[in-house]
Amino acid sequence: MKQQIIDSIDDAGKLEQLYRQDQQRFEKCFSEISANYDTALVNFWKIRLAPEKTGVLYGIRLKDLIEVLALALFTAILVLIPAVFPEVDREFFYLRDLSLIAFNGIILYSLWINRLFTVKKVLPYGIILVAIALYINLLPVGTHDSVMIAVLHVPLMLWCFFGITYLKFDYRNLAGRMDFIRFNGELVIMTGLILLAGGLLTVITFGLFNVIGMDMMKFYIDFFAFPGAVAAPVIAFFLIRTYPQLTSKIAPVLARIFTPVVLVTLAVYLVSLIFSGSKIGENRDLLIVFNVMVLGVLALIVFSISGIDKDQTGSKNLLMLFFLSILALIINAIALVFILSRALDGLTPNRTVVLITNLLVFVNLILIAVNLFRSCFKGAAPEIIEKSVANYLTVYAVWTLIAVFILPVVFAFS
Repeated sequence: MKQQIIDSIDDAGKLEQLYRQDQQRFEKCFSEISANYDTALVNFWKIRLAPEKTGVLYGIRLKDLIEVLALALFTAILVLIPAVFPEVDREFFYLRDLSLIAFNGIILYSLWINRLFTVKKVLPYGIILVAIALYINLLPVGTHDSVMIAVLHVPLMLWCFFGITYLKFDYRNLAGRMDFIRFNGELVIMTGLILLAGGLLTVITFGLFNVIGMDMMKFYIDFFAFPGAVAAPVIAFFLIRTYPQLTSKIAPVLARIFTPVVLVTLAVYLVSLIFSGSKIGENRDLLIVFNVMVLGVLALIVFSISGIDKDQTGSKNLLMLFFLSILALIINAIALVFILSRALDGLTPNRTVVLITNLLVFVNLILIAVNLFRSCFKGAAPEIIEKSVANYLTVYAVWTLIAVFILPVVFAFS
């Protein structure tokens, strides 16, 4: 969208067409590039997109504020079920239903702002959500590995569904998928800032009540802090939509800062590992750290790729991402060797999930590294990297469905 606006910056008809196609994304992208132009047409659009003065508080329309607060309150109330009804097992409820409640909030808000809040869209979504909730809550209780795997993969499955609603059900839109990845980085940052502010408020509140001899910790956490934390992504979504210029500038800067830091850290860690004498195959904790490290690096690479510009062919940023992907591949290959050796002793639900996940990530890193190499050294356009990343999201989506619905059945819910 941003590139289309730049290409049509002097074409009034084309700008109007882009605006009508997707008003929200147009407003966001136009606000990011409008400062670079000073023409009568651009100034006209600045005035047209400026917030209304009536019914506006700090640049926020009161109608929009009421809508998002109502949805956030609804989300928070659902979290209060164990606190209001003591007969509900708190641990069971939070483990199986918390992700459903949290993602339901942002999915509903996505449907609302994308003007998809119709019976034809909301009714099927409601049926799917109820079906997932029944399935998850009816799974056997206890320390069943396959059941825990299904429960832990539900948030990932809901994230995929959130992406579909974000794309207005146009799931084949590869450019939209990359925009969704960028948005997730912004959402994490904004949610983190809200939680940080909420944590500071909680500490101050505890201190104030302790001074007067009242212990409000359990009441405050149950009825304010915890529900507020679960509703925070909805508020963050609203703030990003209202002030798109804030996090859109913070996220790329953070990615550029952390990429070289992570690159150096991984290189030093690999060298240290060689001389440490640690036996990865015998150290389960070290193997877990390896897997977490690979997933974290992959997330950083994917998010950084989502923020690249079309004119960055062969840039230093792409070069760093290429070397980072190579290091991640080496770490993943080491982990895969020992995961395969453990799998030869017999497949369990945990070993199966770890093995398949590592294989999927390994293939993804290979595709990213190859396309980064082509862009850095062969002059290929960076779009090829984005396309490979966007296409591979489908693979992860299919895997979450398998992990949630098929894997427990294959292992007889053991």
